[in-house]
Amino acid sequence: MAEFLNSPFQVFELSDLQGPDIGLELFSKVRYFRVLVCGGDGTVAWVLDAIERRNFDSPPPVAIIPLGTGNDLSRVLQWGGGFSKFDGQGGLSTLLQDIDQAAVTMLDRWKVNIKEENSEGYMEREQSKFMMNYLGRSMKLLLGIFFVNLVSQIASSICYSLPIFLLQVLDVMLSLHMNFT
Repeated sequence: MAEFLNSPFQVFELSDLQGPDIGLELFSKVRYFRVLVCGGDGTVAWVLDAIERRNFDSPPPVAIIPLGTGNDLSRVLQWGGGFSKFDGQGGLSTLLQDIDQAAVTMLDRWKVNIKEENSEGYMEREQSKFMMNYLGRSMKLLLGIFFVNLVSQIASSICYSLPIFLLQVLDVMLSLHMNFT
């Protein structure tokens, strides 16, 4: 085992050909190790699913460098919505120090078994999915709630065309916001 661990830091590129399992296998005999995921919500979920399948006695803590599109989980865990947050704040070295000193936060995760039955009631297929419970509040959601409330108030007191106009403005704002994030 020791011949594979050239240093305490190992990097594993995740792709369709190689998922997180190879890295987790390499460290499966190491008593305490940590995982740093560089990616978005999908990549983090992929790694957490792989950790869950391995049934570690003590699962490794996972930190996130938010490099995805939405990064909702990263925002909820206070790692930010993107790597650019760390520009001007010490960059990567500051981020790695923050990760080293971070407290572990437990996530509410559960396993859902999905069973498909045929028309006779016999099970044809079963698969399991792991899910996380966290609440993210993105700008798109907040803008949407604001405009829905605004339109509701205006619609009760003003003519029909103004709420339609506000919905069109909302649509433009959301599309602009999505293009810049």
